[in-house]
Amino acid sequence: MKMIFIFLDGFGLGSDDPEINPLKKIPTPNLDMIFKRFGFIKTDCSLGVPGLPQSATGQTAIFTGTNAPEIVGRHISGQPTISLRKIINNNNLFKELQSLGLKVANANVYRDDYLKKMLDPSDKEVKPSVTSVMTMSAGINFKNVDDYINNEGIYHDITGEVLIENGYNVEPSTPERTADILCNISEKYDFTLFEHFMSDIIGHKADMDKAKKEIQLIDRFLGELFRKIDLSRFVVVITSDHGNIEDMSVRTHTMNKVPTVVAGAVPEGYKIRVNSLVDIMPMVVGMFKYSRKQGMQ
Repeated sequence: MKMIFIFLDGFGLGSDDPEINPLKKIPTPNLDMIFKRFGFIKTDCSLGVPGLPQSATGQTAIFTGTNAPEIVGRHISGQPTISLRKIINNNNLFKELQSLGLKVANANVYRDDYLKKMLDPSDKEVKPSVTSVMTMSAGINFKNVDDYINNEGIYHDITGEVLIENGYNVEPSTPERTADILCNISEKYDFTLFEHFMSDIIGHKADMDKAKKEIQLIDRFLGELFRKIDLSRFVVVITSDHGNIEDMSVRTHTMNKVPTVVAGAVPEGYKIRVNSLVDIMPMVVGMFKYSRKQGMQ
């Protein structure tokens, strides 16, 4: 069993009102197919803590299995604080999978200038994200622009257009080509993570036209991924940390639950129990352990 983990930042389950929810404004044939064929779990992001769910604590909950907002006493936005970094460094999904002898990869490409600043302890301008802290703590090499050029990594925006906007001489990609590259990368590892956060950035703009384009991009990317990947060998997990892009009536995050999809080669007899973000890491680790026990690897 292998796994691709797709993290979509700020992707919630909104209302059926197409004037508010871009997911209801335009056709999404691939998302519709995925939700219909494999179902999804309505996943709580609030974790019993008052206030709007936020990225730093929500992602820490996903990738450590701990109720981060409860521990720190609030929802924290943006990048993880020192307290959250301690939680992530103590134990996280990458380290837990490595302890099982599994090969793990972060498929995201980092801009060379950004990566240099992020890895410089004296630099105060760039603060690492939750997944970046997790990658560092597990001793996993970050993918850079050369990896993008060599089809060994993919950029967070799916198309690579942000790389070009930042002065890098690279070819743009289509959602379909990026999905194909991710599938090829994932063949080399037991667990491959891809993080896409333009959905949250665009959600904060509350711009319906931009949100529709973003949803179409995600739909095309996931459609090709599910057409290309061998679901008899792979499990694909899709989840998010909080709602945002599903509600264009506000520029903030939402209280909406998020969809968690678990599709493909789930070992027969393995019970998926996900109610909130803290259940996702135990579900993933438990599935690998169960698969090994059943001799399915």
